[in-house]
Amino acid sequence: MHFWRKEYQMNKSKQMKKRLPHIILEEILSEGVGFIFGVTGKGISPLIDGILDYSGLEFIGARHESGASLMAYGYAQSSGRLGVCCGTTAGGVTNLATGVATAYMNSVPMLVITGQSSSGEYGKGAFQESTGLGQSIHAVDFFKAITKESFALSTPHLAGEAIRYAIKSAWNGRKGPVHISIPFDYFLSSSDWIRPDRVTTIFREGITGVNGGIVRAVDLIRESRRPVFLAGWGAVLSGAQQGIVEIASRLGVPVATTPQGKGAIPGHHPLSLGVMGVAGHECTKEYIFEKSDLLLAVGTNFDEFTSLNWNQGFLNNKIIQIDIDNREVGKNYPVDMGLVGDAKTIINSLLTEIHGRGMKEKPSAKMAKEFIASGQKYANPKLMDDPSSPVKPQRLMKAVGDYTPDNTLFLADSGAHWAWATHYLKVGENGGFFPTIGLAAMGASLCAAIGVKVSKPQHPVVCICGDGAFLMNGNEVSTAAQYNIPVIWIVLNDARYNLPATSLRKMFNREIGVALPQTNFARLAQVYGARGYRTDDPGQLETIINKAIKSNKPTVIDVAIDPDEIPPVGQRKLDR
Repeated sequence: MHFWRKEYQMNKSKQMKKRLPHIILEEILSEGVGFIFGVTGKGISPLIDGILDYSGLEFIGARHESGASLMAYGYAQSSGRLGVCCGTTAGGVTNLATGVATAYMNSVPMLVITGQSSSGEYGKGAFQESTGLGQSIHAVDFFKAITKESFALSTPHLAGEAIRYAIKSAWNGRKGPVHISIPFDYFLSSSDWIRPDRVTTIFREGITGVNGGIVRAVDLIRESRRPVFLAGWGAVLSGAQQGIVEIASRLGVPVATTPQGKGAIPGHHPLSLGVMGVAGHECTKEYIFEKSDLLLAVGTNFDEFTSLNWNQGFLNNKIIQIDIDNREVGKNYPVDMGLVGDAKTIINSLLTEIHGRGMKEKPSAKMAKEFIASGQKYANPKLMDDPSSPVKPQRLMKAVGDYTPDNTLFLADSGAHWAWATHYLKVGENGGFFPTIGLAAMGASLCAAIGVKVSKPQHPVVCICGDGAFLMNGNEVSTAAQYNIPVIWIVLNDARYNLPATSLRKMFNREIGVALPQTNFARLAQVYGARGYRTDDPGQLETIINKAIKSNKPTVIDVAIDPDEIPPVGQRKLDR
């Protein structure tokens, strides 16, 4: 598989006759997109066929449309480019929903293209019709609840303008997916395509428009004794991490992250305070609730997991909240200042103002570093070196962090394994962490990992998942094997849905529907054409992980874990 492609050179003639699929694909190419993810079918086949005419595009054919949309989601969140997925009409539409909804809830820009019956067949009961006429689903309405916009192409002559509009909408303001439905006969048509000579410039970084607010925010930072950052998913999505770390290092300000913002600062950084919230670290909670006096919340809306069920301890601080969506500012806590705009732009503006004033390290910096160095971050640190079999999840997370390269990109699926990774896994300085909180669909990260890898081929990509999640979407390992996409999946195998089992026992002192069959995922991976390893011995982890990294092949590592270990989510009210 070719991960790197030469940049496609557009035909610069002002007007040309082109097939509609080519018009769509050239608009997509102009965005720097290199991959389209989907599943073929009659309704979408002309678009997929057109990809063969462009060396700058590669089609990744998934096993299921939900896998395709999640791959596009992973590609977009890790690359900073537009994710593109496609599917046929009717069943292809409904199957795409999980990945599209995940992108919507996590503000990831995507273009979703689906086919439709030919326009002359509307209402006649054509195979897989999804116009909403007769007894058919309405594809456009179906997507309206999980996209920023959903619409049907009204005429083939407006295809270029419609795709440009959809792409602009996906990027504008709070990012997200946009859906367009295209009739089959439109795909087969040709049109005079006019590419404007003038290029419209869109400031995708966002414009703060709050220069006075920047000055006042820096005043609050200067006046505070013990400020602290709380970096959320919005900080990661906008690329604000570097600016946050620069401000923190200059002023000696500790940086905490939300569960979804984990990785915004390297775990070994002397100012890395840890994760705040469910599956987070007690020392982080202590510092924010009891030590600090100003909280700089960047790209977080203080959701249930971050806020520990909306704990009032946050109100012991003054709060500056930075978010691209003004609906989120002050939603769960009153704030002293809200800065609305792209997080990276605002953080860079704050950094410029701090430099301009010549502000230096705060007197509290030494105390903050000593607090971080002396604090016990982990709930059960002894178990991180436990030699017993089956493997303790704490030991597994430590091994994964220790034996993978510094630039590894980690994904954590929804479930107990997410909690183990959030609490115990160390992310390297040049790495990253991509959980699928939000919609929190089980199995989502297994697919998203493929999109992350094709966008970042120079980084090892490791997906941490559970056996339940793998049984949902593990078939996409076959996709990775077919296209030789070297993702590593580490399966925490305890033959159960662990987190629901924990919750049910707490609520009812019994459980139902959580037991899973004993499954050899290493053997299943081999059937799919990938490599597979299986172990219950922590002493083998280093060797297996090193083999997986060096092989540069899609690999599944099936690890039998101790089913009696309770994931670190005790601060969440499972019985509420």
